[in-house]
Amino acid sequence: EQDIERETYRAEKAKLLSEKKSLEEQKTRFEQKQNDWVEPMANWLNYAQNLEKIARDSDLFTKKVATEQVFGSNLCLASRALRGEPQNQWAALGAAHEMASKMPESQVLVGEAGLEPATSPPFLLVGAS
Repeated sequence: EQDIERETYRAEKAKLLSEKKSLEEQKTRFEQKQNDWVEPMANWLNYAQNLEKIARDSDLFTKKVATEQVFGSNLCLASRALRGEPQNQWAALGAAHEMASKMPESQVLVGEAGLEPATSPPFLLVGAS
């Protein structure tokens, strides 16, 4: 029979309890951080929805702020027109908007696969007729 010394038992128990506590704290931190991206993404989407309204508005300061937000501060004036490359997220949004405008509205709203979950192709049985 293998008896464990009381001191060895206490040391191992303390070590395991400490590890358990640190893992629980780590789990709590991960749970808190998993939604950190949601609010900034929602703010960005709301701002993106308002860009068309801002572009049509006559308030030049709001247009300036929106332009700086989309293009950054690296703009140039050529032939009395402002030119610049949109930052990555805005370029992607513009490309998606352009692609969506070329598709039928029903495809944009639902997509090709429909609302149901995608299914895998049927299995082929070897030797089955």
